[in-house]
This record gives sequence, C-alpha cells and structure tokens, in this order.
Amino acid sequence: MLTKIKINGLFNKFNYVIELKKEDITILTGPNGYGKTTILKIIHAFAIKNMAFFFQLPFTEITLSQTDNDIVLSKSDDIIEIKSKNEKPIRYKKNDIVKPIRRLLESSPYRQTDENHWLDRRTGVHYSTENLINQLIETDPEFIDRYYKKQIPDFVNVYLIREQRLIRKAAVKRRRNPPFFYEEELREGFSNTVEEYANELSQNIKDILADASKIGQELDSSFPRRLFDEAGQVHEDEFNIRYNIIKEKQKSLSMYGLSAIDEDTHTSFKEENAKALLVYLNDTEKKLAVFDDILQKLEVFSTIINNRQFVHKQLEISPDFGFKFKTEDGKELALTNLSSGEQQEVVLLYELLFKVAPATLVLIDEPEISLHVAWQKEVLDDIIKIIKIQKIAVITATHSPQIIGEHWDLVVDLWDLLEESSK
Repeated sequence: MLTKIKINGLFNKFNYVIELKKEDITILTGPNGYGKTTILKIIHAFAIKNMAFFFQLPFTEITLSQTDNDIVLSKSDDIIEIKSKNEKPIRYKKNDIVKPIRRLLESSPYRQTDENHWLDRRTGVHYSTENLINQLIETDPEFIDRYYKKQIPDFVNVYLIREQRLIRKAAVKRRRNPPFFYEEELREGFSNTVEEYANELSQNIKDILADASKIGQELDSSFPRRLFDEAGQVHEDEFNIRYNIIKEKQKSLSMYGLSAIDEDTHTSFKEENAKALLVYLNDTEKKLAVFDDILQKLEVFSTIINNRQFVHKQLEISPDFGFKFKTEDGKELALTNLSSGEQQEVVLLYELLFKVAPATLVLIDEPEISLHVAWQKEVLDDIIKIIKIQKIAVITATHSPQIIGEHWDLVVDLWDLLEESSK
C-alpha cells in the first residue's frame, strides 16, 4: 500500500512530503490552486500507466513510497525517468509516447486539427493530444498495451471517484466500417450513473442467485450419499445456536429478494435425527455462505441511505431492479428525479461498496459535492465504516470542515506543509 508521496516542483513552485495516515484514510486540504486534485490525479495516472499525463504536468520529481518499494519519477526537458527497487531505470522520451499514439489515431475517428489538437468526427468535440490519450487509456485498458513497450513498476491498485460522477459516457454504437462523418448512430451518448448502477446491482444479484442455485443443486443431489457416510451428529444446544443464525440470515436475505432456500419454519431438534440434522445444517450454511459478501454490503448500503432520511423517500432493493426509491404514498420515483445531492450520496456509497476491490487505494475528490451540511457531517464516519468492511485505504481531497468533523487528526493540509518546510 502507498505510505508516502513526495513531490518537488509541482507547478514549478510547490514541494510536498505527504505522509499517509496509518488509519487507512488521509484527508487532503488546502487553498485552491495548491494541487489537492492534482495529487489524486498523479496517483491515478501512474496506477493506470498514463505517462502522457506526466509530460503535461509541471514537476521535477515525484516519489511514490509503497510498503516495500519507492518509485521515483524525475523529469528533465522531454524525458521522464522511472526508478524503483531492484529494477533498471526506465526512460521515456515524449515522442516515444506521442508518435505511436498519433500513428494509431490516424486510422481512428479522431482527426488532427493542429500539432496538439484532435477532433472527434463523431461528436464534434475537440481534444488536446494529452486529454485524448487520458480518455483513451481510461476507457480502453488494452490501449496501454498497444503503445507501451517498457514495463512500468508494479503499483498499488487504485480507484478514482471523480468530482463529476453523476454522468458517465455511454458505449458508442458502431456500424461496420463506419465513415468518419456525422451519423446519428455514432454520436457519443451519456448515461446517468445512478441508473447504470441500479441495473448493475440487479445483474450482480442475479448472478449470485445463479451461483447459489448451482451450489444448492450439487448439495441436494449428493445429500443421500453424504447422509449415509456421516459418522457424527449434532447436539441440541449446537443445533439451536446454528439454526437460529441460519434463520436470522434468511430473514435478512428475504428483505432483498435473496432468499433462495425454502425453509421449513417448524424444523426442530429430535435426538433420532441428530445425524441428518448435522448434514442439513452443514448444507444450509454452505448454501447461504455465497450471500455473505453481498448481504453485508447491501445492509450497509441500505442502512446508510435510509438513515439519511431522503425527503419522503425509502430505498428498496431487489434482483428485479437493483435499487429504487418509493415515496411515502408508495409511488415509485425515477432515479433521475432524485436531487443531485441524493444521487451523489447513492453513487459514492455504491462505488465504495460494490465497485472497489479489497486492498485498493481509493481516491475521492470532493465528497461534499451537492451534499447538505448535515449530510456532510456523516460522510467520513460512513467511509471509515466501509474501509473496515472493504479492507481498503482512502485519500480524499476536500474543502469542507463539515466533512472533517472531529477527524482533524487525519488531515494533511498543503498550506501547513509549505509553511513548515519554509521554516
């Protein structure tokens, strides 16, 4: 995991040494223009191997310290050198990156309009070379492999939650051998993130139900053989404890349409059935175990959202629709009719719980966007709770003292760093 970030010459004037907090969450603060968002982008750009970003960024040297390795990027004129433990230095010239990309783009829908600008002939949008490369890298992971010949050192997994997170680029529908001029079918579209995530959750739940069904069928088909082979038995006290846990889990699962097992509510302990009951308990626990991860996340997601007390709205979760909201009179509310603050809350929590893998460094830019002050005061406690569940680390950049709340011990203020370094 990342432990320290050292930057010299950022924007040709700032030098920072940022020690990340051991609590797995670090809050970056500071005046506008001091580079909070840029520091998040530095970490993300290196994680996705976007070297073009570093050629456009004014800096002298960046050191990314991990638990067992320091990675040092230094820039001089149009050359970037990368050094790391036990590996030979890697040197990139700007043309090593720009020229192959330009050759690649010659056969694409992007037309070069001058030395450093490109026009997307499908949409009419203009990009600088660097911004276009950034976009291609983030939307097409294989793009990296097509033009990077040198191996960049291993780095921590990183997930960036941007300031603008309510609208996402939708996939472009392409015709076979499309001409590079205006066609309605080739326009780039945009989708509402909150709707996309509801559909995604629906599919994820259905996939888990399918896995559970498969496990259940395998266990049921082998039940007679395993019953005959079973040499042990369960005692009444153990049965009651394990059976009550099963019932509580099934009750929780039924709230989200995840109850995949028809349970006999009158099952009780009988001494003569002790061996069969042991096999039954073991099988049922295995069938339910497939839901453990999703159940925990759904409980946290729904609890936080419903505790926010969205105005006259209640969250519902189901395999059929993922999640939706209903008004007090039971009418369904279109997700895009949620306020911007409500959508921000849903999207942020969803990404932290359902999009981020364990052992990931999550970068959150301005979590306070569109949130009422009362909600801002709850955000950090929610993130800390999710960090423990997800086993992740977080760096967030904020202007809001309400976000920080009582957690000033987690703050790294860029103004203070400069003041201390100048003494």
